[in-house]
Amino acid sequence: MSTQTIIIIAVVAVVWAVAFVVMLSMGKKRENSEKKFNEDNRDKGILHIYGKQIQVDGSDLANVPFTTGKDLETVVALTPGQHTIEGIFESTETVGTKTRNVKTEKLSFDLSVEAGHSYSAGMYFYSAEEQAQYSNGQAGKAILEIPLTIVEGSDYIKAYVLVYRED
Repeated sequence: MSTQTIIIIAVVAVVWAVAFVVMLSMGKKRENSEKKFNEDNRDKGILHIYGKQIQVDGSDLANVPFTTGKDLETVVALTPGQHTIEGIFESTETVGTKTRNVKTEKLSFDLSVEAGHSYSAGMYFYSAEEQAQYSNGQAGKAILEIPLTIVEGSDYIKAYVLVYRED
């Protein structure tokens, strides 16, 4: 191996190590921020939304306490009661060697939350019942299931937007 090759490998290793430490640090900071957000809003319902272009009760997130979660989801604190959640939900499915990126149109649903509980809303390729069987009951309690039928080319894809109460 030439000296030039060894130098290139060393530079790549150092860049990778620095990037790894930075990403680890950012993840830890995001996790701590989410914990503080949850503590500051324990008198509200906490909703983790795995989507984009989120609106709550017809208004942008600027009018609702929110943060970014450790998995880059949007985490909002909602007063107890009924709320209308609107957004675009996305997910990726791998079948064999083919990967499909699937997203909804802007979708709106009503959700009732209770203080002190945590919820999550996202797109899944399995129904709540199928998820419960797959996870041996380890998933939260499904409180809302919106079946979606998505036709993409000649493939038939079924998907669901599910909301779980995590605790």
